[in-house]
Amino acid sequence: MTESMVSFDIVAEAGEARRGQLQINDRTLETPHLFPVINFYGGGNEGALFGGGVHRTVKEFLAHDKEVTAGKDYSDLFHGVMTSIASLTDYGIREKKLDWYLDNEVREWDCFSDYDGMIFADSGGYKILKHGGGLEGEDFEKDIDQDKALDMQLDLGPDILVNLDHPIHPDDEFEERIEKMEQTAANAARFAERRDEVDGACYLTVHGYYEAMLERSFDLVEDELAVPIPEAFDGIALGSLVPRKDNVEVLVEAVSDCKREMQQRGYDDLPLHVFGISGKAMPLLVAVGADSFDSASYLHQAINGKYSVNLFETVPVDEADFDACDCRICNDDFHRARMRNEMDDLYQKDILGSVAAHNLAIQQRELRQYRQLIAESDQEQVAEYLEEAVKDQKGFRKFVYQLINERMNPYFEETDTTYA
Repeated sequence: MTESMVSFDIVAEAGEARRGQLQINDRTLETPHLFPVINFYGGGNEGALFGGGVHRTVKEFLAHDKEVTAGKDYSDLFHGVMTSIASLTDYGIREKKLDWYLDNEVREWDCFSDYDGMIFADSGGYKILKHGGGLEGEDFEKDIDQDKALDMQLDLGPDILVNLDHPIHPDDEFEERIEKMEQTAANAARFAERRDEVDGACYLTVHGYYEAMLERSFDLVEDELAVPIPEAFDGIALGSLVPRKDNVEVLVEAVSDCKREMQQRGYDDLPLHVFGISGKAMPLLVAVGADSFDSASYLHQAINGKYSVNLFETVPVDEADFDACDCRICNDDFHRARMRNEMDDLYQKDILGSVAAHNLAIQQRELRQYRQLIAESDQEQVAEYLEEAVKDQKGFRKFVYQLINERMNPYFEETDTTYA
């Protein structure tokens, strides 16, 4: 296989926040970036974009289906997307269908042949571990190890891959956490041995909520590898945070400690991806150095009938004020009519698919504005942006004030630990 071209260049910094360009072969991604989770295979056939309800409508946006986009370009929502081998069996397919799905890479299907963004193929560690170490369909069960996971990831034709990991859980005992970290490290070593088969970027997963756990996670990987981490991997992916996604203090500490470990070990030039986090936590995590995220929250909110007012708030879609939103979805009469259920013969996927696209547009718009602020390398502007973003969010103000006071632009000569 031709050697892949992967680079990550930091083009601007504001405090610990940084703006970068991730280059993988002929594709470039501006960071910080959110990879929306896409289920490319929803149990159907190619003519129906493989189905999947609201997932299908999101794919219709991605594939420029004229019945949804009316010829308009929504590609800015999908510069990079995340998919997972675990999602292949979300719809209880038969083994024959699984083999058919894996027979062609995503871009080899006609319906996705024009997609030019990056595809991040997750190894599905969280779901696979949850299901006892395998994938299960209607008439098959498959045990998944590192080699099988990589084979399936490669079948999708991705730009970014990650080793099969064993995420830890907050309720795990110490011995169980260590065992999972050891299994993840062993998988990372096997993944590195097959590095030459990958025509793209390889990311390494690490796990932990605080410095001591992350130190152990990095130590175990370094002990397993035959070469230094930067020679085997192009990025770091921090996992196990989804069960703590509503605890912003834990999230900020975990990303901060991961960045500190990376700096101390000389890996700070690698991009840091955070698994399964988006929305209200993103501004703070970017402020402490996260470069990318992935999440399906935009879609799950829509499936539950929730319309994003901003990063922090949602309202039921039938209470949404579309005039108050400047996103292109809400400024298109076609999508407004769909979201209001004012058209004939609408399916729920049509109504909620437009809501999902709006929710995603809100998050992508926020990161686009954040990138622009970082590009100006003005730490005070970033601090003002964070203050403005959380001024009405009581649960977040304390952490933003603490972050600004201690690490960006001190309000006081002596630290005020109350941050009221």
